[in-house]
Amino acid sequence: MASAAETIGGRVALKVQSPDIVHKTEAGALALNLATREEVRTAYHRVLDNAARSVPDARIAGVLVQPMAPPGREILLGVKCDPTFGPLLMVGLGGVSAEALNDVVLRPVPLAERDARAMLRRLKGARLLDAHRGTPAADVAALVDIMVRLAGFASDHAAAIAEIDLNPVIVHPDGAGATVVDALILLQGHPLGARA
Repeated sequence: MASAAETIGGRVALKVQSPDIVHKTEAGALALNLATREEVRTAYHRVLDNAARSVPDARIAGVLVQPMAPPGREILLGVKCDPTFGPLLMVGLGGVSAEALNDVVLRPVPLAERDARAMLRRLKGARLLDAHRGTPAADVAALVDIMVRLAGFASDHAAAIAEIDLNPVIVHPDGAGATVVDALILLQGHPLGARA
């Protein structure tokens, strides 16, 4: 684990990989911003212990080591399946805090680029994607591209998908792209898919 982190170089994140642990943060199965071999070793044991305590019967496939994403605006992207309207794309500012902030917009899939941009303009905090107080504008084009692709994927696989959660998506400064930091897809029939 420590050697994998050294190969990556820079700060890393550790994430327990398990189909039975949907929300790693709540389970303590995640460690961020690790820099040294000792931090990685300690965190490795901690996230595995936390996962075992949180979900005792969880099937653990291992621990993923990945580089920390560069900073940017945190966005929540997801797909929720409505019994009447079918799959709906959801976007919100704030990443993991988006739903708590109640700043989300939903729209049926698929959607075009203009639809994705219209969704972003409907967010209460939409201006946070613009340049302000010395912070450059976010790469909205990269975010829109992810939104359109996610909506297309959800539309193409509507019969199989119960829920998709890309959270957070970090949108870097204009021209620098966006990083999907964590992703979850629940299939129809998955016991947790009943929430969708």
